[in-house]
Order: sequence, then structure tokens, then C-alpha cells
Amino acid sequence: MPVVRIERIVSGSILAFAAPATDGRYACHEFGSNIDPARLSSLDEVADFLKANPKSSVRMNPGWTRISRNLYIDGVLLR
Repeated sequence: MPVVRIERIVSGSILAFAAPATDGRYACHEFGSNIDPARLSSLDEVADFLKANPKSSVRMNPGWTRISRNLYIDGVLLR
């Protein structure tokens, strides 16, 4: 089943959501890296990346910030 949403949820409130950049791709960063992100084309790929790389992050809106904590994939806590 395809991933529909990746969100940051704190105290029951959605604070951010994974969104593609203007080129339509999602930006994911390995732990410790702020440059040269992995450019992924789907939320399925983003979810696989986050699961495979502990402490990794994904750029989220609002603010296009890197988020690595309180991540939920389709409502299920990742970390």
C-alpha cells in the first residue's frame, strides 16, 4: 500500500508535513549532513530512506525545515 502522508506530530497536533520542492522531488538528509540531499520522487521512497537511515531527516513545510523527530508515516510513529 503506498504511503499517503509523512508528518511531524507533537501532542496530537500536526506541525509539519513532507512536501516536494519546486522540482517535485523530496529532499532527505542523512544524519550529520545539511548539504547534498537525497532527492526522492515519492513518499514511499522517503519512508524507506527514513527507516533505513537512523536519525536521518526530511525537509518539511511549513518553513522547508529538516525534521528528524516525531515523524509519523501514515499515522504510525517512526521515531
